Formats: sequence, structure tokens, C-alpha cells
Amino acid sequence: MVEVFNTVAPVFVLILLGFGAGKAGWFVEGSARGLSMFVFSFAVPALLFKAMVSFGLTPSPPWKLWAAFFGAVIFVWVLAIGLARKVSGLAGAGGASAALGAGFGNTVMLGLPLGVAHFGEAALLPMALILSIHLPLQWLAATVLAQVAGAGKSGGAAQLAKALVRDIVANPIVLALLAGTAWNFTGLGLAPVPAKAISLLGDAAVPAALFALGLSVSRFGIRGNRLAVAVLLMLKLAVMPAVAAVLALQVFALPAVEAGIVILFAALPAGANAFIFAERQGVGEAAVSGAIAAGTALSVVTLSVVLALLG
Repeated sequence: MVEVFNTVAPVFVLILLGFGAGKAGWFVEGSARGLSMFVFSFAVPALLFKAMVSFGLTPSPPWKLWAAFFGAVIFVWVLAIGLARKVSGLAGAGGASAALGAGFGNTVMLGLPLGVAHFGEAALLPMALILSIHLPLQWLAATVLAQVAGAGKSGGAAQLAKALVRDIVANPIVLALLAGTAWNFTGLGLAPVPAKAISLLGDAAVPAALFALGLSVSRFGIRGNRLAVAVLLMLKLAVMPAVAAVLALQVFALPAVEAGIVILFAALPAGANAFIFAERQGVGEAAVSGAIAAGTALSVVTLSVVLALLG
């Protein structure tokens, strides 16, 4: 347990520093977004590009990794959509906001740093495989669900498809993964200067992501229907990792590191993209905001327990 504490404590110290700086007003408005853009557009893509250039294939087929993780996502989505009809604060848009609040974890800002800290660089490839489709797949499914429910603000199937393709093509993480994979196949490796530049950027990913997460969380609050927040927290922090553990360990029998990443990613608190979606749809913003703030705070304990069980 001491080893887990030594892994988790520094991570949450950096988040707390960012949170405190945000609450104290030390950063002008928009600073959190600027730092997040640096992390999302430069630092994390550099880290993942280097990983894809350096690593070979995963021990098990990628589809098993995806099936274990997204199987858990689908399970909590179904529960969230069903509960959204009965819980005030989650109804509307076909339960899409509730589904994202329960199934979309903070994989980039929190999951990636924790995965590297606990499992080492061996975790980068399985994390990259999940990250490559985590946002596009869930965002598309939630948007379609909202459209079908008649509450979406998009302009039809053609516009939806166009927007999705644009988002994927312009996604720096997806581009970095594709570019790194393509360069890996050439077998050329990296010259010293670009290798050092990419390493410097990649080294900034973990501390910058954690500090940016703290800054971002400082603007979220626990407001709205407490029952709705509690439902999202239960689904995200308890149900999803439990289902992921069964799928990763029992159904697909993934290797230790891959199974650990699936379970860790499933146990992450909700990420800011879930709130962005709810805000755009005009449904469930308060509940999702509360789930992000409370979930990030509670995850100090829940993630420590998960990592301790994983060993």
C-alpha cells in the first residue's frame, strides 16, 4: 500500500496545486484552456508518437483490449440511459449526457500520467490503443443518441458525419498515433535532434496534464440534483471498473499490464469532454459538472484502492 501511496500522492499533489492556483485566481481566465491545449495538442501527442515509434505489437490482439474496455463502457451506458429516464437532472437528449458522464473517463489528463507512474513505459502502447478511439467513438455515439432523441443541436446525418470526420482528422492525439505507427513501419528510427525535441515535449506531458486538470476542475462545482450526481459517481467509479475487471481478467484473460490499464481507465472519474457535450446539448450540465468535481476528489481514494488491488 505504501508503494501505491507513493504513486498516487505525487499525482494528486500536482492536481491540488493546479486546483489551488485556479481557486486563488493566480491564472487569468483562459489559462486552463491554454495549458490544456498545450497538453492535448503538443505534449501528449509527442509522448504517444514516441511510444508508437519505439514499441512493437501488444502481447494480445488489440481487439481484445478494446472489447474489454468498451464492453464496460457499453454496460454503464445502458444503465445510465435507463436511469436517466427516472432521475431528475439526467433526463433529456435520450440520456446521452448521462451516458457520457458515466462512461467517459479523464484518460488523457489523469489516466495517462497514472498509468505511466504505476506501470511504467510498458503501459504506453495499450493506453495509446484505447486513446485512439476513446473520444471519437463515445462522442459519435452520444451525438447520434441525442439526435435520435430529437434533442440534438446538429443539423442532420450529413453534417454529423462531416463534423465527426473533421474532428478525427484534426485530433492531434489520433494524428500522432497514426504518424508514429507509420514511422514505426519504416524502421528508420529517429535522428538525435528530433528524438530529443520529441522527448522534451513528451516529458512535459505528465506534470502539465496534472496541473491543467487541477486548473480545469477548479471551475466545476457540485450543484444541481445530488441524486443525479450520486448515480453518475456510482456508475463511473464503482460499476464500470468492476465490469472492466471481469471482462479483462476473466473473459478475455488479458496480460497483466493490459488488464491493469483497462481497469485503471475504467475507474477514472469523468472527464471535461462529458461536460462540454452536456453543455452543448443543454441537458444534464449540473449533474455532469458535479460528477467531474466530486469524482476527481473521490478518485484519490478509489484509484488508490484499484491500484492496490492490481498490485
